Order: sequence, then structure tokens, then C-alpha cells
Amino acid sequence: MQRIITLDGTFSPLFAEIVKVASEVEIPYVCDLSDEVTIATQSFRGVYRIDVSTSGSACSASEWIERFRVEWEHDDFKKKFTPNLKKKRIARHTLLPEWMPLYLGKSKNVSGRVLEHINLPLEKTTFALKLKARPEMKKYKLRLHALPVLVQNYDLIVPAFESALRSRFNPLIGKQ
Repeated sequence: MQRIITLDGTFSPLFAEIVKVASEVEIPYVCDLSDEVTIATQSFRGVYRIDVSTSGSACSASEWIERFRVEWEHDDFKKKFTPNLKKKRIARHTLLPEWMPLYLGKSKNVSGRVLEHINLPLEKTTFALKLKARPEMKKYKLRLHALPVLVQNYDLIVPAFESALRSRFNPLIGKQ
């Protein structure tokens, strides 16, 4: 057990470095979420972020988020293996940006996972956004950012990286 404790001590500064990298890295814009052909080309291991446009809204961040929440958490979508808004992250949005971070995730196949978020029907038990199954989402413009994270120790590094990015961007929706 002492060897594990020693390893833990060795990892701590490394994980602190992951947090630092996450605070500085840019996740490149890929395309609008309606461009499934381009999304299909993003077949790599990494992290991705889906943003929703707030352009044209004259309300405050809290008003915009509340309107969005009412649509997102409609009774039709409860118990359908979809994530909900997280109060802790909502509270961190005091100003309404042009693009609101909606969801942040990781995958060993970003294209496949993002396409699931778009196309999975509500009946499927796979946890996803299921955007096309939500009629109200058609009125929103959504975009994708994705970053390859091509590391050998994916299962150690990427969850910590994703968590640090989540703390930075505070996406409205998520399981964690």
C-alpha cells in the first residue's frame, strides 16, 4: 500500500499541471452542429464542447438560462437518459455570452459520440443530449468545438483534463 501512496504523491504535481493546461488551452471550433458530415470526420480521442447561441437575446444570463431550462427539462424528457442543467455551474454565468457553453464531454471517438448526442432517439437508454428528439432545440443554433487528446494514458489523463475544462467553462448541462 505504501507504493500506492508514493505513486499518489508523484501524480499530484502532474495532475496540477493538467489543471494548468486546461486553463490555457483553446478547444478549436469545428463546425455548426447541423454539419454532420464534418462532425463525422472528427474520429479521434479527445474532448469536445457544444455551445448554444444566445445571439439576439436582450435578457440577462439568468433569465435566458431559466427559459432554456424550462424547455430542456420539460416533462417529456424526464427519465429518458438525458442530462439536466447543473445549478452550481449555472450560478457561475453572471453575464450572457454570445455563445453559452452547453455541454462538455470526452470520448475515444469524438465523432461517434457527438453524433449520438444529435441523433439518438429518446427511447434509447444510452445517456446523451438527444437533440433531434427535442422539438424546441430546432430554434437554437449550436456549434461544436473539439480537441484531440492523443495520449497513451487516456483513462488517467483525460478524465482529469475534462474535469478541469468543466470547471473552466461551466457548461450548463452535464451528468457530473
